[in-house]
Amino acid sequence: MKLFTKSFLFFLLLAGIYSGSSAQNYIIKGTVLDTAGLPLPGAVVRVKSTTDSMGISVNPDGTFIIGKIKSKQFTLSAAYIGYDSFVKQYLIEKGNTLTIDPIKLKPSSNTLDAVVISGVPPVKVTEDTVSFNAKAFPVRDGDAVDEVLKKLPGVKVDKDGNVTSQGAPVTKIRVNGKDFFGTDVATAIKNLPADIIKNLQFIDDYGDQAKLTGIKTGEPEKILNLTIQEDKKKGYFARASAGLGNADRYNTSLRGNSLKGERQVSFDATSANANMRGGGGDGVTTRNAAGVNYKNEFSTKLSLDGGYNYNNDRNNTISTTYTQNFLQDENQNPVNRLEDANSNNKNNNYSHWLGGNVEYKIDTINYLKISPNFNYSMGNGSSAGGSLITQDTLFTRRESTSSNYTNNLSTRTNIFFNHKFPKKGRNLSFWSNINYTNNANDRDSYNQYINTQGSKKDSVVQNQLNNQLSRNFGLNAGASYMEPLWKQTFIEFNYSWNRSSTNNSREAYDIANGNEVLNPQLSNVYDFQFTTNKVGLNYRYIGEKLNYTVGVNAQPAVLSGQNLSRDITTVNKTFNIIPSGRFSYKFTNQQSLDINYWGRNNQPGFLQLQPISDNSNLQNIVTGNPNLKPEFIHSINAHYKQADWNAGKVILANFKYERTEDRIVTTKNRVAGTVNQLTSYINTDGFYSLQGDYNISKPLSAERKFTIGYSGSGQLNNNISFTDDNKIAAKNVAWRQELEFRVDLKDIANFEIETSYSQNLTSYSSDAFTDRQSNRFEYGIEGRNYFFKDLSLGYDFSKQINSGFDNGSVRNPTLLRLSMEYKFMKNDMAAIRIEGFDLFDQNSGISRDVFDNVIVDRQVNRLGRYFMLSLIYRVRQFGG
Repeated sequence: MKLFTKSFLFFLLLAGIYSGSSAQNYIIKGTVLDTAGLPLPGAVVRVKSTTDSMGISVNPDGTFIIGKIKSKQFTLSAAYIGYDSFVKQYLIEKGNTLTIDPIKLKPSSNTLDAVVISGVPPVKVTEDTVSFNAKAFPVRDGDAVDEVLKKLPGVKVDKDGNVTSQGAPVTKIRVNGKDFFGTDVATAIKNLPADIIKNLQFIDDYGDQAKLTGIKTGEPEKILNLTIQEDKKKGYFARASAGLGNADRYNTSLRGNSLKGERQVSFDATSANANMRGGGGDGVTTRNAAGVNYKNEFSTKLSLDGGYNYNNDRNNTISTTYTQNFLQDENQNPVNRLEDANSNNKNNNYSHWLGGNVEYKIDTINYLKISPNFNYSMGNGSSAGGSLITQDTLFTRRESTSSNYTNNLSTRTNIFFNHKFPKKGRNLSFWSNINYTNNANDRDSYNQYINTQGSKKDSVVQNQLNNQLSRNFGLNAGASYMEPLWKQTFIEFNYSWNRSSTNNSREAYDIANGNEVLNPQLSNVYDFQFTTNKVGLNYRYIGEKLNYTVGVNAQPAVLSGQNLSRDITTVNKTFNIIPSGRFSYKFTNQQSLDINYWGRNNQPGFLQLQPISDNSNLQNIVTGNPNLKPEFIHSINAHYKQADWNAGKVILANFKYERTEDRIVTTKNRVAGTVNQLTSYINTDGFYSLQGDYNISKPLSAERKFTIGYSGSGQLNNNISFTDDNKIAAKNVAWRQELEFRVDLKDIANFEIETSYSQNLTSYSSDAFTDRQSNRFEYGIEGRNYFFKDLSLGYDFSKQINSGFDNGSVRNPTLLRLSMEYKFMKNDMAAIRIEGFDLFDQNSGISRDVFDNVIVDRQVNRLGRYFMLSLIYRVRQFGG
């Protein structure tokens, strides 16, 4: 804590020195919009006077700020491709800041049909946004947004449609600022055609409160906002496809959109057993899904967006795992507990999701937003498998079967209200988050253990039924008041209260001769509550290049638990002083850096707290610890962005450091004479993690026909565990380096060659344990070639070469997927497609996970070879 306090004071001193020495001459602020009032990101604004001349590119929200103007009288111009230019003279009569009226550019009447794409700024970076101009990344007619995303630097789209930007997963899609298909990103990017998109904006979203106050703390949510071209806001489009293949494979889908101004209705339906979207994912999945999304602006005051999704997934996953558990005996000699296991899991899950947002601009000073969310799911599953555990001269074979049934309900409502006072910058806001969950889980398990040591052999049979019910009610409420001090400085006071109350009950029955007998030692009723109060003070400075926020928070926390079955109550109280800071510096309009620090609590889970034993697996009996304290996590992250708008060169880099006080870790104690172990939990210090990644993308020609990309990532985790009361630190280092080369030749080919090397190394604080290392080299090519106008060939080839993994039948899988598509009918409305998936029939997943003193190597089945013939039909009409 002393280190962070000193850093905080030093950071505050530097910030004060900068703000005191950054006097400006004149500052000009404004916005550039089209005639519909929408921003024109990338528009160029220039200022000319008798003494100087300078230019700037407009931000994604249409705003611009130009500082260090030396003359009160000047001429300002604004230009954007496809629009008439704007020129006007201004005079600053009072003060040193002038906010001009919004500049609205009209579409040019003599715009040429063929627009020179090289004149469009392809990439724009700001403090929290990386924006791409869709025209600079053209794709084929009929392609969806996912094909554009594959071309963007720093963006990855996997085979199941999951999107990551700068290494962070994109959790939500918005269209013109409104939520689109909830959190179903994969459906959203397939639902919109690429040629109606104007800009793709990757935003670090800190929430509604941060948008209004600028006070940004915590981990942002990565959101992709898609803006639609003005001439495409009226019309409709739809796409239907049906495919049949060998091995009883099928894949059908129907999706469409209707647009009329700000009103948009979208739907999507899928029925397939070819592993949903791209053939990826563990096991073999059959999916039936349907969703609808609606958004509209009923007036300048009221807008609404909402959606409903239904999913039914049936999955069969067959896996083998090899687990190495590194222990020590009473003399600190190494003991290796090795487990070789296999399992066959079948699950059938149903879910319903309903949610949305209602925004009401009561008047010019009051704003209200209500966001309800409802989720209900149910499912059943079965599992069968076995394992062999080896420890010294002991051998235990376990054969098990189980079945389970789940029923889960969750609701959440977020309410946000903001009031702006007549004095500019003075602001008051309130928020409240209410959530409720009800989870039920019934599990029937059968286990047989056969123990062998030398000539001695015995067996144990266990049959149990566990019924578990958990209910949680959470409430969070808070308020924030912001007061301007001077023109560029603000102070904010905030308070938040949070309470989470959980009720748990577990009934365990032993089954013998078909009879169920309650086991009171394994049954329990346990409730716990977690309450925090946080009071904070923040100081914010807004400059032309430098923006910073420094603050301090005081947060007492109380974690209390009641073991109602045994009449035991425990209470743990903690108090934290949490300095916070955010530093953002814009070196140029193309280069920025931001650094953040914040702290947060993390409460233990129910199974970690419940003071009874779970012996459903006799080889690993787990007992909770009701005396656990909540963790406290210190986080520092940094983001660097650089973009050359003309050449399209992009450099993105991220860094993150976390240190956890009172980290909740596992304790494991061996049961003498057996391979069994007793697992529990304890608080300890010493855990930290470092993560970093970078991405560099550089076009090799002005037309961006050839692009080279370098990317890499690395992380270091210092894991802590206790075995037989001995503390063991396990350092896990993992890194990956990748090289990409992309070719985009219009009407000839679009493909990407990719190669990467990764390594995973684990070392231990005890010399008794040897280091463990695995390596992976991977290369491949993915793309499409075009023949004539209507015929295209698609391919996706990858090869993995793995070493250091301790299980798996297919160590170095080679994957190949080929497809051919022919378009016909007027405007290419129809297409016929044939594809072959996993032609070498080697599709399998190989992974390594490191947890404390445990290494788990896993191989899992994935969708195998099949061939499919599909018919695709599209209709569309815009404008008019």
